[in-house]
Amino acid sequence: MMVEKLNSLKTWLSNKLKSDESGVTIVEYAIMLVLVAVVVIIANPAIQTALSTLFSGISSFLQAGASGLS
Repeated sequence: MMVEKLNSLKTWLSNKLKSDESGVTIVEYAIMLVLVAVVVIIANPAIQTALSTLFSGISSFLQAGASGLS
């Protein structure tokens, strides 16, 4: 009797796991977002320049703030 219950539970769980692909997880969305961003950045040099300028400005701001603390 116990073996039958275990087999039935195994069958139910197996069927449930096989059929339960209800949606995309946040990890999959994040991977897709990163891939799209990489393609856009590589494909468009203007974005590369803008991002480089943005990060340089952030870096300068942080360095100025850090030097003011010492």
